[in-house]
Amino acid sequence: MRILVAAVEAQKGDLDGNLARHRAVLEQARAQGCQLAVFPELSLTGSVDARARPERALPVESEPVRALLAATSRTGVAALFGIAERDRGAFHITQLYGHDGRLGGVYRKRHLGEGEEGYRPGRDPGVFQLGAARFGVTLCAEGEVDFPWDDAVAGGASVVCFCSAPGLHGRRTDERAWRDGHAWWLSSGLGDALRHARRLGVPVAMATQAGSTEDEDFPGLAALVSPAGEVARLPDWRAGSLVAEVAADVTVQPVREAVRCLLVDQAGRALLVRYADHRVPGDWWGVPGGGLDADEDHLAAVRRELREELARDDLQVGPWIGRRCHTFWLGRWMTQRERWVLCRAEPFEVDPGHVATLSAEAIQELRWWSADELRAEAPSVTPRDLPGLLDRIACGDLPGSDDDLGV
Repeated sequence: MRILVAAVEAQKGDLDGNLARHRAVLEQARAQGCQLAVFPELSLTGSVDARARPERALPVESEPVRALLAATSRTGVAALFGIAERDRGAFHITQLYGHDGRLGGVYRKRHLGEGEEGYRPGRDPGVFQLGAARFGVTLCAEGEVDFPWDDAVAGGASVVCFCSAPGLHGRRTDERAWRDGHAWWLSSGLGDALRHARRLGVPVAMATQAGSTEDEDFPGLAALVSPAGEVARLPDWRAGSLVAEVAADVTVQPVREAVRCLLVDQAGRALLVRYADHRVPGDWWGVPGGGLDADEDHLAAVRRELREELARDDLQVGPWIGRRCHTFWLGRWMTQRERWVLCRAEPFEVDPGHVATLSAEAIQELRWWSADELRAEAPSVTPRDLPGLLDRIACGDLPGSDDDLGV
């Protein structure tokens, strides 16, 4: 599993700015081939004093949370992010897990630290699923105790994400003060991570708030600690990100073999299918295709899918232009391995009556799209760089049959 661990600024009361920073990190994670982005404790709301500023806390179902969950669908990167949660009359320090546009889990801090008297402790362990991989979460002051870590590993976590927002005493007025604050967190927070990684035999991914806020400063650290005590980390207290790989395979077995057929007309437009499935929020556009039947080869599957979805059996098929392998949620975790084939075709319309028969396959609409239209209207598409793929084809730069087309 490839993880991006982020040390980010989380300004108090600035939901729009914090949301924009999360979205930018998710785009960066997508560009670097990561499946999960780990953010600090209280990353979306900023650190909130629940007694003095309760209005800054958010319900789990709030609009900023929904907007960030939507970004996980658009980028194809799962996110572990933090809020000060308002749950009716109670407040929790909460880490939320989102993937494919949906909420995948909620962890409420179980061991509270100094200054967190306005919050209530949670009860349930923090163990989440990404494909076949399980990962745990602990929060800041929980580095001082064992039980949240023990419960995560007992729940099958093969990596623990340690998400923190340790406010520094006093304000940072010069570089020496920042170095001193950072050195304290290296000794305290990183020291806790080292102890638990060695004790439990699992890697620990650390994400810490960075920078100055209206009334306190944060020491900023992104790090990966191995069970042997090896540390990869950012060099100082400033905001940044670290890409790390851990031995936690997200691939779900058995892998589903599939084909996708990219139909392109003389103008370079692609015929795309709009999918809307009740098992996932939102809709998305992709190319015709589907899974192989038993004892069916890829070419036979292409021809069958073209008949089933487009009512056409006269289209010229070939060449093969790449592969994709992705793990996703569709009522359950699945991994699909696709071969893509290019078809050149005169533009045509599919009979609406035939399209209506495809609703059981979650197909709602078919439309010809140019690369420029996809960029301008920005619908959710798979793969995410489909406009770039169309540009390549228009220039005669066809991908090889084994090229990775990305998520």
